[in-house]
Amino acid sequence: MKIAAVVILYYPDNNLMDRIQTYMDLVDVLYVVDNTEKSDPEIEKIFLENARTKYFHDGENKGIAARLNQIASIAIKDGYNLLLTMDQDSYFTEGVADKYIHCISNYNSISTTAMMGTEFLNDLVNADCETKSVSELITSGSVINLDLFDKIGGFDQNLFIDFVDHEYCYRSILKGYAIIKFSNIFLQHKIGEHVQKRSLGSSKYTQRSFHSSVRLYYMVRNYLYVKSKYNKHFPKEIKKQKRGILTRIKNKLIYSNERLKLTRFILRAFDDYKSGRMGKIG
Repeated sequence: MKIAAVVILYYPDNNLMDRIQTYMDLVDVLYVVDNTEKSDPEIEKIFLENARTKYFHDGENKGIAARLNQIASIAIKDGYNLLLTMDQDSYFTEGVADKYIHCISNYNSISTTAMMGTEFLNDLVNADCETKSVSELITSGSVINLDLFDKIGGFDQNLFIDFVDHEYCYRSILKGYAIIKFSNIFLQHKIGEHVQKRSLGSSKYTQRSFHSSVRLYYMVRNYLYVKSKYNKHFPKEIKKQKRGILTRIKNKLIYSNERLKLTRFILRAFDDYKSGRMGKIG
């Protein structure tokens, strides 16, 4: 099995290369897609001069779904069977990526598995390759089975960003393919901006995850879209997603100074969903 990787960039920070190095040596090629409208010449030079990386930049932010489809098609033409998909802020601690590739290589049911993924925000806990069947994976740290990609139909570009991964998982399962998580493999991954805020109830400081108002727009609109398609088949998952979004909205309303802005974006999310305006926000 030949494995490639893709990382999608959007205004990356100065520690990007340190994170990429935690997994780059374990794949045959790294496709780098830069969604930043104006690329950083220094970053561009690093990837263009590396024989094991292929850099793509067209000056447009096309989101996650379209870029994953773009690279998956290229990787298939290049003869790859598997594609590791990484966010720019995700990485593996020492030894974990090696173990992940080892577990994937020795997994017997890979031919009927659409996507494999990891746990996150922890460390490797034992040496065994423990697997469990799940209904959802996050994009970062997951491995797509490219041999099944065209049969499943690729990622839904209506979503642009958010729920892109979950929608693909739901559709894969309904087509008869498995979604597998290696429960002993942990990816270091950050969800949103983590900020210490004082609880209004207990007055204690707790860590809370914050997202921009635009990002919450995508979450709400895409949640409604995915719910309309999959609530019948995945009611527990859809209910859990709703709770998560409501928590993020609550945090933003209580602890930020963007209440009016957020309200406008949430209302627009409902309106755009009802009107069928999907993809990138206009």
